[in-house]
Parts: sequence; structure tokens; C-alpha cells
Amino acid sequence: MTEAARYRVKFYKDLLSPNGQAFRCLQKIIEIGHARSPERATKAALMRFQRLTNVRDWRLQADLIETECVDAEVGHRSAA
Repeated sequence: MTEAARYRVKFYKDLLSPNGQAFRCLQKIIEIGHARSPERATKAALMRFQRLTNVRDWRLQADLIETECVDAEVGHRSAA
């Protein structure tokens, strides 16, 4: 059985600066205290993000999700 770990899930929006340069803007960081996998942490963070931003679809507020394990003994990073 997999041990639960702590995860940090970051939501980014791709934007354009006034001079037309693309840049990635951090929208929100959500900490998930216990999840058995990065996928479960991402799913929990998505639900929380949608509730906090009052949107039904997270893609209205963000373009990229980055999930990282913050427990020292387990290192895992994934992006959606």
C-alpha cells in the first residue's frame, strides 16, 4: 500500500506582456496535506481551486498545473 504524502500544487496562467512577450503567471498554490499519489493530489487541488475561484472549469483561470511532492523522502514532480 502506498504511503500518503504532502503535495504542493501550483496553477499558472499564460499571459502576454504589453510588449507581446509571453510569460507564465502563478495564479495560486494549494497545499494538499495527504494524498496517495500526485494524481490524487492534483484532483483534490483542482476541486479546491474551482471552489476558491468560483469557476466550474479550472481552465478558465489557469493553463498549467504543476504538482510536486514536498515530503523530503519522496521526490516527484509532474505537470498537467
